[in-house]
Amino acid sequence: MAKYGMAIDLDKCVGCGACALACKTENNTSFETNSKKFNWADYLTFTTGTFAAGDVSFKVVPVLCNHCTDAPCVEICPVTPTALYKSDTGITLHNQERCIGCRLCQTACPYSEHDVDEGDAQYSVISYNPDNGPSHSFYADETSTILNGTSSPKEVADLVAVMPPDKHDYTHPDYGAVRIDNVTEKCIFCDHRVQVGDDPYCVVSCPTGARIFGDMEDSGSDVSLAIANGAGRLKDNSGTYLGSGEAGTNPNVFYLGEGVPTGIKRREIETPVELISIYPNPSVNNAFIEFKLKDSSNVTIEAYNIGGKIVKMVLKDQPLIAGNNKVELDVSDLSAGTYIIRLSYGKTVSTANLVVSQ
Repeated sequence: MAKYGMAIDLDKCVGCGACALACKTENNTSFETNSKKFNWADYLTFTTGTFAAGDVSFKVVPVLCNHCTDAPCVEICPVTPTALYKSDTGITLHNQERCIGCRLCQTACPYSEHDVDEGDAQYSVISYNPDNGPSHSFYADETSTILNGTSSPKEVADLVAVMPPDKHDYTHPDYGAVRIDNVTEKCIFCDHRVQVGDDPYCVVSCPTGARIFGDMEDSGSDVSLAIANGAGRLKDNSGTYLGSGEAGTNPNVFYLGEGVPTGIKRREIETPVELISIYPNPSVNNAFIEFKLKDSSNVTIEAYNIGGKIVKMVLKDQPLIAGNNKVELDVSDLSAGTYIIRLSYGKTVSTANLVVSQ
């Protein structure tokens, strides 16, 4: 049986926040409200230096539930069977029906806080959906974004008759697609995707390939190879790493590299794929994707809409030769709008925008 874990390469992370947006759209989580965080994929930010001295630098560290081997949230859960539990694959999952909203798991978890704004913590991996209002309270707001110029969030929700209006639907035996009141929830490594052979959505949405997910019981898996030469694990939600010999809760999320804060001299990194170009752009019927590979390899090309959802598989693990390559893309079945063309080549990811016009 697999034991899943994740590695995040901080030297590849550019702090774009695509992982957080992908998680929110995949799992229909709420917007931050009243010092409560509902971001299952979040990030720590660190700023050093001053503008006056001209040495300001900014660094981002993505964070999520660490799916601890010795999970205190599971140990403290008072219901039987526990609402939070370890699956056979090592993922820490939550069951909505069994949760009583006591929040003891939030108290026990070293990566969580009840109220982020009251302390120094920037995030909480466990979220609590309050029972004193709708889970998606943003869409209960009757205030127009622009007075007399736009509709209110409530009008949008009422017109669509779906909550949230951009709901992504899926099924899972333990948790539903829509967040419900008076329960605690967190990242579940997109178990509904993993069960059908897909990676968590934050992994496939990362434009630089900074996230690696897989079976840590398999010594030849990408995640095992990535952490084989050493990796850090977070001790708490301050960004402190476990020290040498410290096991903590035995987290299964690992960090590679130190990260390169913006403002520091840029490093030149040789890339095996040149930036892809697309023409004609805008396009109506057909477009051509051109790119140059350093070595022959399997290539996957996908088209995503602006909300981060895949809308077209152009190539999947297609063997291509080194040098110049050109792929034709039929866009006649795509609605007018802007799309992100994502090319995956080994562990390298390149993206380009494509505009489809009427």
